[in-house]
Amino acid sequence: MKFIHLADLHLGKKLFGYDLIEEQKEALEAVLQIADQQQVDGVLICGDVYDTAIPPVNAIDLLDWFLNELNHRSIDVFMISGNHDSAGRLGFGNELMKASSIHIQTEWKGEIEYVDLNKSDESVRIHFLPFLRPAQVRLQYECEVENWSDAIRLALDQANLKADATNILLSHQFYKGASASDSEIAYVGTLDEVDSAVLEKFDYAALGHLHRPQKAGRENNWYPGTLLKFSASEITTEKSITMIETKMDHSIEKTLFPLQLSCDFVKIEGTFEQLVSREFRQKQNLDHYFYIVLDDQQEIYDAFEKLHAIYPKILSISYAKIRRENEISDYKPLEASHKTPQMIIEEFFALQNGVQMDEHQAKLIQSCWEALHEAD
Repeated sequence: MKFIHLADLHLGKKLFGYDLIEEQKEALEAVLQIADQQQVDGVLICGDVYDTAIPPVNAIDLLDWFLNELNHRSIDVFMISGNHDSAGRLGFGNELMKASSIHIQTEWKGEIEYVDLNKSDESVRIHFLPFLRPAQVRLQYECEVENWSDAIRLALDQANLKADATNILLSHQFYKGASASDSEIAYVGTLDEVDSAVLEKFDYAALGHLHRPQKAGRENNWYPGTLLKFSASEITTEKSITMIETKMDHSIEKTLFPLQLSCDFVKIEGTFEQLVSREFRQKQNLDHYFYIVLDDQQEIYDAFEKLHAIYPKILSISYAKIRRENEISDYKPLEASHKTPQMIIEEFFALQNGVQMDEHQAKLIQSCWEALHEAD
C-alpha cells in the first residue's frame, strides 16, 4: 500500500505578519497531485496540523477543503495532534468522520489506538500516539516517570502489534538522532528528547515535530518536515513530499518528491546600493519572501522602508559587517588622553563597526576637524 506522510502543516501560520494561507493551499494542491499520480491508499498527518490552539477560520476552511478532496478520492486519512494543536478542537467530530475513513486521534488515554487496513493479501496496522508529555503518563499510570524517554516507552509498551501486518506508528515527539531548526518551540537543552530506540518495534515510524526532512536513528524513523520554510535556518533545505510503500515482507520503500512552489523563502546579500540596483533586482523573483543581509559597514537610514518598496515580502534585515557586541561602554577615555582627536575618532569607529576607517573616511574626518578649528 502507498501512503503520503505529512507533518507540521501549521495551517494558519503567519510569518513576520505575512499570512501564508495561499502558499499552504498551493502546497496541499501539490500533495493532491502526487496522491493522484501515485494512486495512494492513505495520508498520514503527524501533528501540528494547525499553528495555534485556536486557529483562524481560513485555516479551518483549508483543512476542511483538503480532507474533502481526499475523501472524494477515497483516500483514507490518519491524523494525530501535535503540541501546537488543541486536542479538543482538532478532534471534534472524529467519530462521525470515521464513516468517511478519516481517523483522528488527539487524546492519549493510556492505550495506543489503531486502525487495520487490508488490501489483497496485505495488511497494515496504523498505531496512533498524539503528542504526549511525561505528566500525562504519570497521571494515567500513577507511577514515577523520570524523563520523556521513559514516558514514551511506557506508552508504547501498550501498543498491540500485529505479527502478520506492517505496523506503522504515528507520533509527534522530538526523537534523538534528529536536529531541530529555528522555527520549532525549543525546550531547555535536550529535556524533551526521546530515545529513538523505543520505535524499533514498528516497521515504520511516521514522525512529526521537526521541520527538516530527516531520520531519527534508523532510516524508517522519518520526519517529512514542513511543506514551507518557516525560518532562515531552513533556506537551503529542500522541501519535499514523502511517500512510503509497504511491501509484503513488511519492508518500507520511501520516495521523496521535490516540492517546487511559485514562491520561495530566500536570502539575498549585498550592499544597499547593490540590492536596489536595477541589474540586481531584475534577477530576483519579487514574489519570494526575502531574508536580507546588508554588507554595508554602517546602518542605512530607513533601510526597511526603502527596500520594502522594491521587495514587498521582507522577513528580516540584518547587517553582516556591523559588530553589535562592542558597546560604547567598552571605550576607555582615560587611555586616550595621549592620543590625537583623529586617532580617537578612528579607534571609536573601529570599535563600533568592527572594521578600520578607510582612507576616504579618514580624510573626511580630518577635514571636518580642521573646519571646526577654523570656525573657532
